[in-house]
Amino acid sequence: MPEYLSPTWFTEADSLLRSSEVLSAQSKGVHLVLEQRVGEGAAATVWHVRFADGTVSMTQGPADTADVIFACDAETSEGIRSGKQSAQTAFIDGELLVEGSIHSLLAHAELFAALDDVLGPLR
Repeated sequence: MPEYLSPTWFTEADSLLRSSEVLSAQSKGVHLVLEQRVGEGAAATVWHVRFADGTVSMTQGPADTADVIFACDAETSEGIRSGKQSAQTAFIDGELLVEGSIHSLLAHAELFAALDDVLGPLR
């Protein structure tokens, strides 16, 4: 398994997302961009996931326009990735900041569950 947030990890994550029939089916008609920032400032690792009418992809770097932005430190990110901490708990505890359209998060909750399942092999 590639090291979390390494270039190989991003390549494999994008491949898993693009090849997922479940995500493709669930994201038909959905146009949504999620950006994740781990760390602060210029040293932050940033990537985004794009749902584009049945095509789901992950790209390193910031999105031109993100509907929702998640930001946290490396420890919180690793905790969420490994399953030792839920994103909901991190949010409630103030360790995961969320900017943008909360409505989009709630409206597409099933996509987030599927996204987590598809990326499971990279844990």
